[in-house]
Amino acid sequence: MTDETMDRKTLIGFVVSVGLLVLVSAVAILAVRGYRNTNRWVSHTHEVIGELEGMTASLAQTEAAWRGFLATGDSIYLEERAAALSRQHGHLHSLGRLTVDNAWQQQRLRDLQERLEQRTARVDDLIAQAQHLPAAQQGLRAQQIRQATLDANARIGEMEGEENRLLDSRRGADDRWAVGLIVTFVVLLLTVTAVLTWLCLRVRTEMRARTRQAAALGRANSNLETANRELESFSYSVSHDLRSPLRAIDGYSLMLQEDYSEQLDETGRRYIQTIRNGSQRMGALIDDLLTFSRLSRQSLNRQTVDMTTLARRAAAEVLEGQPNPKPAVNIPELPAVPGDPALLRQVWTNLISNAVKYSSKSATPEVHVRAAAEGRLVRFEVQDNGVGFDMRYADKLFGVFQRLHSIDEYPGTGVGLAIVQRIVARHEGAVTARGERGKGATFGFTLPAQV
Repeated sequence: MTDETMDRKTLIGFVVSVGLLVLVSAVAILAVRGYRNTNRWVSHTHEVIGELEGMTASLAQTEAAWRGFLATGDSIYLEERAAALSRQHGHLHSLGRLTVDNAWQQQRLRDLQERLEQRTARVDDLIAQAQHLPAAQQGLRAQQIRQATLDANARIGEMEGEENRLLDSRRGADDRWAVGLIVTFVVLLLTVTAVLTWLCLRVRTEMRARTRQAAALGRANSNLETANRELESFSYSVSHDLRSPLRAIDGYSLMLQEDYSEQLDETGRRYIQTIRNGSQRMGALIDDLLTFSRLSRQSLNRQTVDMTTLARRAAAEVLEGQPNPKPAVNIPELPAVPGDPALLRQVWTNLISNAVKYSSKSATPEVHVRAAAEGRLVRFEVQDNGVGFDMRYADKLFGVFQRLHSIDEYPGTGVGLAIVQRIVARHEGAVTARGERGKGATFGFTLPAQV
């Protein structure tokens, strides 16, 4: 399993656990809201029952008040009855407001109100005619009023029974809601715990795998360093062993050319020159390969580098060996950057030499150097008006021995741009190349800006 797959699964696990935690929080919020809603309805039911009980009490008070007046004729009982009737009306009004959401209770309340109005009218009539009615008729009417009171209490009892039924139903629903939430909450918590446990085990497994990978990488780096040292030693030995016969070939060819050139015809002299050119080119190639191989291990002498002076000195050295008329190399003021001046001078030398070489066959060869800031980087570019190249092969330009033109047209070892790429990479930069056949080329590189 790849690291990318493991990281993706771990990320999915974290997302799932966060989602479950959010769900747990949502369930907790729903539980609180459900409890508050149920508690509100329970309180509402208790309030209705309290009003019904108050109605029963006020009805009993009116009953006692009118009976006391008939028995004693004392008007204080009428005042008590008026106060009880006022309380009775208050209870009726409150009940109407509290049961507005219950059509059945509203219907019972209207029936109760009609019965109470009829009862009140009968009591008022009995009180008004009490002095003129015989005792038997008063008793008969009192009995009718008593029956009306019992009917009203029966209606109140029905309403109170309905409220108690609603109270039991709401409490039952509340219990079921609470049980459901508790079960859901526990299941979610167990799921979150399981996911987090899985994540912890997975992270621990990944950490162990990464530790093993780091150890393997360390061993690979150590082996690579050993191989590099062996390769460098091998390269030095090979180059030393190759230089001796090359020097002998070039030296004896020179002596042959100087001492026996008059005894040779034109073809012989051309053969000797070809031998010398080949041996000298091989010597240059060996030097470039050694330089290239050492770049990865050479320590950087970092300091603030004056790129203007460095580029101009490199251009002067390149132009010194050029025949007249020399190409124009325009170098403006360039920003300073941190880096190794010796290595960066080699970058400028290789790029300017490359631009001068490939623009040498132009009618008016020109090389332009420029620089521009790109965020925390500085981009340097060397542009020429030479033969250019096909962008399809741009990725080959910075490889060792990669050439897009024959050596007969433009001499060189094919290592210069590879050296540029390695030096720039060691400075934490990047190289680029743009070009078009017959319209010149632009080689650029970026370096961290001066802090």
